[in-house]
Amino acid sequence: MQETRQRGFFGRLLHNIFLIITGYLAFVGLIVTILSIGLGVLIYRQFGEGSSMGGMETLKKPAAIVDRSIIRIKLDRPLSMQSIDEGDRIWSQLFSNKLPIALDDLQQTLRRAAEDKRIKGVLLDVENTQADLTTVTALRRALEQFRGSQKPVFVYLNEGDSSLYYLASVANKVSLAPISGLTIPGPNLQLTYFGSALAKLGVQLEVVKAGRYKSAMEAFVQDAPSAETLEMYQSIESSLRSTLVEAVAAGRQKPVETVTGWFKHSLFTSQEALTQGLVDRLGYASDWEEELKQAADADAFVEFEKYLDGSDEIEKPRFATGDEAIGLIEAEGEIAMASSGSSSQITPERLIEQLRWAAEEEQVKAIVLRIDSPGGSALASDLIWDEVQKLALKKPLVVSMGSVAASGGYYIAAPAALIVAEPTTITGSIGVIGAIPKGLQVAEKWGVHFHTVTGSDRKSYLNFGTASTPEDKSILGNSIKYTYDAFVQKVAAGRKQAPEKIYEIAEGRVYTGSEALKLGLVDRLGGLREALQAAKELGKLDPEKLYSVLHYRPKAQSLIECLRENSKLWECVAESQGTHLGLGTLALPGLSSLQKLERMIKDDHVLAYWPGHVQWRQGRED
Repeated sequence: MQETRQRGFFGRLLHNIFLIITGYLAFVGLIVTILSIGLGVLIYRQFGEGSSMGGMETLKKPAAIVDRSIIRIKLDRPLSMQSIDEGDRIWSQLFSNKLPIALDDLQQTLRRAAEDKRIKGVLLDVENTQADLTTVTALRRALEQFRGSQKPVFVYLNEGDSSLYYLASVANKVSLAPISGLTIPGPNLQLTYFGSALAKLGVQLEVVKAGRYKSAMEAFVQDAPSAETLEMYQSIESSLRSTLVEAVAAGRQKPVETVTGWFKHSLFTSQEALTQGLVDRLGYASDWEEELKQAADADAFVEFEKYLDGSDEIEKPRFATGDEAIGLIEAEGEIAMASSGSSSQITPERLIEQLRWAAEEEQVKAIVLRIDSPGGSALASDLIWDEVQKLALKKPLVVSMGSVAASGGYYIAAPAALIVAEPTTITGSIGVIGAIPKGLQVAEKWGVHFHTVTGSDRKSYLNFGTASTPEDKSILGNSIKYTYDAFVQKVAAGRKQAPEKIYEIAEGRVYTGSEALKLGLVDRLGGLREALQAAKELGKLDPEKLYSVLHYRPKAQSLIECLRENSKLWECVAESQGTHLGLGTLALPGLSSLQKLERMIKDDHVLAYWPGHVQWRQGRED
């Protein structure tokens, strides 16, 4: 009787295992079938219907560009500084998902169109897009360079904020929707303070810092900015405002005083914008087409994606022969010792692997390190700095700064032969700060008491419920000062300046790219395109030729390899996003503000983050 029950149990177990295996195989078969059908649909969409030839089907080439055309660039999606992975493109086309518009695609389109005699102009149709100011600045520069070909640029705005109007002002003519308007207050740096809120919880932070402008923890211990913080942010706001005003004044051919008044007034209805000369026309985009054809002496419009796909021959004569290439390494996000699972994070392990690849790859003759980081761990920054300076000694290295390359983000940039930043880049913040959370009133307010048992002399420092002693703070201050001095010395060596000069401009102060250029913290103003051109020059490559840009691709790890070590699972997922699987970016849960604060104050000698946010419209941060 017992044997029968055992056989029944094992029989059911084997039956269930069989069902799981067959179900899994059926699922895999279904996925393969869907992908095969989807790929067929994609090929059909991409190349059109086949034409019969001797019983064989041949794919059509992309349609020829119509002579005398205006390129239409429709900004109806977010604009991204990052290149779009080919796997993501295919996945998007299969399932009709809209990817962001890649800035480099637009730059390549404009570069080709400037040389193409078939193209008579460009229409930028701004419907509904989002982009940080650095990306907008790079696109504006590309449009300005296109205008150097003596071909017109036209911009249509559904509505405009400071950033979009700054972009539109490069055009020969700007049109605005009739029931709309412009909201152009210019830079608006919003600072938020939680000092009293934390005090009500019975919590406070003991802050130790090197650099009187290092204000990252100020928001958690005060209710208003200090005099140093106000001075710093007023300088940043003034620099950003000047950049916008001067560019708009040049584009609209108006006096600087007039444009300054526009930004001060800030709010315009469509009719007011037309009357005061901010725009040239009110109307709808579709009603403008015939007028634009006449103005540009053109016969048709062509969408920029189709033009980009069908205009390869324009640049073929400029392709360099041979296998020489430029390496591009992208470092984006907070700097941390270990990955939290986010792909937008810089860790020594990941970045050092890429830096060593660039140093050893024979094809790579020069490297561009693209940095978009507010900083993070001092230890992680220093480990990365060491590898960056080794690479810089071996091959020409150019740093291209994105929206922000401050604190630790500047630390890792310092060894480069050349640093290129946008005028709107936030950089500098050469300083060190640390904070110790203390719940001094938690026992009184909430009845929660803390007791520490230790033989250490730092008992007060280790106890959450007691204040640190003066000796504790002195020891921490010495540690912070040691890290700060090392930071300054390494910046001075990289910038080939006396440490005394760096101390004068350090102090944790943040600068715009324009300010940093005057101080010698950066060498040129420009974007990634200008950095790549500089890399060609330093690598002794032909500046007139086009070279391959190589990216590091990590070895794909199998699912079994990822599961073998649980600590590596999130890293595997992050590395597989859009690179190995072609599935696009996975929506990983983000850290809450309190989690970020907790991680930051526990980190080792935090090279603290720039705390400000530049708001160009309601609820929008760049």
